[in-house]
Amino acid sequence: MSHPTYTSKSLTNGIHALTGGANKGTSGPIICLAGWPQTAESFAEVFPLLAQDHHVLILDPPGLGSSAPSPKDYTTKTISNILAATVSAELGDQTKYHLIAHDIGAWIAYAWACQFPTSLLSVTFIDAGIPGLLPPLQFPLPDATNLRLWQFSFNALPELPEILTAGKERQLLDWFFDLKCVHPGRITRAKRDHYVASYSKPGAMTNGFNYYRAFAGSARQYVDEFSQVKIDVPVLAIGGEKAMGSAMKIVLGIAEAEVQSRSKLVIVEDCGHFVPEEQPKITAREILAFIGTCR
Repeated sequence: MSHPTYTSKSLTNGIHALTGGANKGTSGPIICLAGWPQTAESFAEVFPLLAQDHHVLILDPPGLGSSAPSPKDYTTKTISNILAATVSAELGDQTKYHLIAHDIGAWIAYAWACQFPTSLLSVTFIDAGIPGLLPPLQFPLPDATNLRLWQFSFNALPELPEILTAGKERQLLDWFFDLKCVHPGRITRAKRDHYVASYSKPGAMTNGFNYYRAFAGSARQYVDEFSQVKIDVPVLAIGGEKAMGSAMKIVLGIAEAEVQSRSKLVIVEDCGHFVPEEQPKITAREILAFIGTCR
C-alpha cells in the first residue's frame, strides 16, 4: 500500500506548511505544530500514518522553519492568534480540527485551545512544559533537572545566546538532540542537516530564542486570562518515559469535567523528549486511537 506524501505550501500570514492526505477524513482534519529547535519536518514520519484517513497540515510556527517572523511578539497568545487565523483561512471558518502539538508548539496550542475552543475536535499536547503550568524552580537546580531545562534560562537571556551559538548551530543542535533522546540516531543525519540549515539562516536562532524570552509574558497571560478557561473537547497528553512522562498529566485539567473521562495520559516507553521522531508509530497509533473516539 502506498503512503501519502506531503507537499510544501505557503499559507496566509507567511506561515509555511507541509500538507496532504485525505481530502475528507471521517473525523476531521489534523493540525500539527512543531517545536524548537525543529521544523515541520519533525512530524515527517508520523505524517503518512495520520494522512491515510485525514487531511493533515503540519505548521512551522512564526519565525521557525520557513515561516515568516511574528510581526508583533512571541507570546503564546499572539502566536496562536496568527496560526488560528491561518488555519481558518485555509480550511474555512466552520471547519473543526484536531490540534496536535509538541514542545513549544504545545505552549502555543494551550493558548489556542483557550481562545478558540469552538474550532477544536480535540487537542493533543506532546512532552512540553506549558507557560504558567510549570512549578516554580529553586536554584541551583539539581543536575538532572538542569540537563532537561537549561534552555529555559539560557535561551531567554538577551544577546548572549546569539553570541555563543553563531556558527555553532550544528554543535548546539547535535548536543541537544543527543542529550534529550533515548535513541538519538532516530533523528537522522539528514534530518539534522535540515534543522541546522534552517536555524543557520539570518535571524532564525533569534526567532527561536524569542519564544523563550516571551515565556514569562506567556505565563502571565495564562494567569490573567486562561487559568479559569475549560474546553469541552477531550485532551490527550503524551509524555516520553525519559522526559516529561507522567508530568504531562497536568494539561488534562484544561478539559471540562464532563469530558475528563474521555481525556487520556499516555507515557511512551523507551522514549525521550522528541516523541514524534523517536517513536513515530506509537505516536501515530495513540493519536489515531484517541481522535477516533472524538467523532
